[in-house]
Amino acid sequence: MILDTTKWKYNKTWVYSITYDEALSELHRFVIPHHEHFGIPGHLEAVVGHMGVERQIGASSYNGFHHMSPAEMREMIAAGWGVGNHSWSHFNVADDPELELLKAREVLEDAIGRAVTVYCAPGSNANLTPFIIDKAKEYGYLAGMGIYDRLNFPDSEDLFFLNRPPLHETFSDLFESIFDPFRRIQQAKKNNGWIIDYLHCPLETAVHDYKDCSAAHHYERLETVTTEGKYDCWFANPDDVVDYRYMRRYAKLQETDANTFKINLEGLPKQVMNRELTFTVQSPHPVTVTLNGNAVSTWQLENGVWAFNAKVEDGDVVRGFY
Repeated sequence: MILDTTKWKYNKTWVYSITYDEALSELHRFVIPHHEHFGIPGHLEAVVGHMGVERQIGASSYNGFHHMSPAEMREMIAAGWGVGNHSWSHFNVADDPELELLKAREVLEDAIGRAVTVYCAPGSNANLTPFIIDKAKEYGYLAGMGIYDRLNFPDSEDLFFLNRPPLHETFSDLFESIFDPFRRIQQAKKNNGWIIDYLHCPLETAVHDYKDCSAAHHYERLETVTTEGKYDCWFANPDDVVDYRYMRRYAKLQETDANTFKINLEGLPKQVMNRELTFTVQSPHPVTVTLNGNAVSTWQLENGVWAFNAKVEDGDVVRGFY
């Protein structure tokens, strides 16, 4: 018997996530109903120093909108969404990283009642420099998100510059390319990629063509993703995907006896919240699998290969019986 972990949870081929910078209450108008319709979780990037107040930040196109309150964000977490830190002020993070990264994370965690492990750079990639990344690591983050029209992959080592393709009406830095509901999907399917869409708050008409798509295009994107990924896509918020990446990176499967394996998670960061992994079992015969003596449910992937999903801890034992 051969035991291994899968590239993505549930042995899915590719992954889709979608993020909303600023965590605006106006998402309730179109965005959240679209997510409820398609059954896809989202991810809110909260400007911590402005939680629950009207947006008035610089010359933002979204001034006059409203940042979600802690209660609103807790409601979205209960619905399967995730929350990241989008800084304290939405200005230059390097000027005061202790405020923008450390205090912001602590205040946000207290507000929403759970750990915050993902930092989302505000403004531009200028707020995701090596200096800022080093500070994010020092302050206990597990990942950082920037803005690049690229995929992420299951075996890349760097989780502190996750790419997010813009889901906008027009992409100003890409030769004025326009909205495409199929953007990056075929590439993700072919290469086990992870798409993290980036936008703000789609309304009837995009507030700014370079910062959002319309509500109709937002619906079309989610409809396209769910149709294309009906059988082979893992729809997940980035918190869970980051956790899976860490779990898979640190899990060492030690064969201790015939058809018996010990799971070693030595060094796994304590901030990892979701400790589930999907395993494959290769066996020439049908096999019953137990975790710490308890039978687990398996499904067949192909002839001689089975899979199971389980929450695991350091020292757990997987055993197969013919």
